[in-house]
Amino acid sequence: MDHPNLDGLSLHDGEEGFRFDFEEEDEQLDLRWCLVGRFLGDRAIHIQSMKVRMADLWRPMGGVTIKEVGAGRFLFHFAHPLAMEEVINGGPWSFDNNMLILEQIQLGMQIDHIPLMYVNMWVQVHDLPMGLMKERVGTTLANYIGEFVEYDKNNNSSFWRQFMRIRVKLDVRLPLKKDTKVMDKVGKWCTVKFKYERLGIFCFVCGIMGHAENRCEVRFAKEQDDGTREWSSEIRAEPRRQGGRITSRWLREERGGRPEKGDGGTAEQTETIIGHK
Repeated sequence: MDHPNLDGLSLHDGEEGFRFDFEEEDEQLDLRWCLVGRFLGDRAIHIQSMKVRMADLWRPMGGVTIKEVGAGRFLFHFAHPLAMEEVINGGPWSFDNNMLILEQIQLGMQIDHIPLMYVNMWVQVHDLPMGLMKERVGTTLANYIGEFVEYDKNNNSSFWRQFMRIRVKLDVRLPLKKDTKVMDKVGKWCTVKFKYERLGIFCFVCGIMGHAENRCEVRFAKEQDDGTREWSSEIRAEPRRQGGRITSRWLREERGGRPEKGDGGTAEQTETIIGHK
């Protein structure tokens, strides 16, 4: 009588099952170049429209394959690891104002068990006292908001900066921090405000991303909504200008009393006029 092959059989806490070694490469696709994601919110997603929109936003070299792999979960397969890294570093991304939460595939984990609860976002810190625009300060504030990821050193390029930029890993189940206090040089407490870039659907009642007031459990649990809101639209950062200054071939700038092409001059010296052909 032949006996069954029991190699890899494991008994643990009374449970019987098999334990295997995991290979780095899958027979069908390289999992190292895959992301799994879900959209934050309870609104239905038009899948084909989403696929086209995300591909157009990312424009990855070699393209991207997008497949639904479970209820509300999607697999994003890239042709090259650099294309995948650009998507990870360029987020957060959204479709129809629903933020996309992405995680890199973890070898040996079931897709349904990968916790899609964290998103990296750029946060602006406004009203910092002079002298505190430093990375060590940004790291501390980032860890108060969530978990520090990156400090935007390029934001230091101008002489006068209105805010500090820090990249923070946020738990989407928790309310967003809107401000905190720091002490200035003379011992006075100052309030600094946080503004979140690319913030999607957000609730001003409970401070949590992914739903609006009309879907807020906290609001509906109240006996009466008196209209008081702890959060406001100030928590949204204004879109950052891309590509430098907007110009027109029909615009000329007047400097020193006569029209000239190009930039320059102080605000008091410069006046734009419409040029004529």
